[in-house]
Amino acid sequence: MKTNYKKALKLVILMMTSILIATASAQIYSYMYIEGSGRITTGGLKWEEGYNFPEGASIQGAYVKNLNFSVPKDSILNITDCLRIVNQDNKPYTFKLEVTAVGGDPGNFTTFDLVVYNSTDVARLSVKATGSTQDITIGASKTLYIRFEIETVMGTESGYFYFTVKLTYW
Repeated sequence: MKTNYKKALKLVILMMTSILIATASAQIYSYMYIEGSGRITTGGLKWEEGYNFPEGASIQGAYVKNLNFSVPKDSILNITDCLRIVNQDNKPYTFKLEVTAVGGDPGNFTTFDLVVYNSTDVARLSVKATGSTQDITIGASKTLYIRFEIETVMGTESGYFYFTVKLTYW
């Protein structure tokens, strides 16, 4: 069998050219990377203890428990910065406060109001009557404060009532 040196030389040149092109092509490419992560956060609104948060009360997630007030007979109390509503997100929310349950004898109190405020009063809600509601807006990353204004009926020796307020936000 006769070897054709011309064809073999062309094949070697073709292979060398392919290797050079592949090497040159590989050197042209540069690489870029993304390194990141994901994290689950608890955005939205949350309760926070105020400066005058009653002893024995607690915040358990979405619930404020044992928010009990002792009011002396024939008196008026303003409990400022009792509780706070904190917006943990960078967007505003609208929320509704609604009295969903009242029991005992609210008639022993002339006034028992929950007042939401910042530098001025934002909303007032009587917790003596089921169905009382207020729609409120809280700005992004802002805090609103809750004050309770309580006045007993003059001459009343004792009395007890309880209430449940639901906060719904969107």
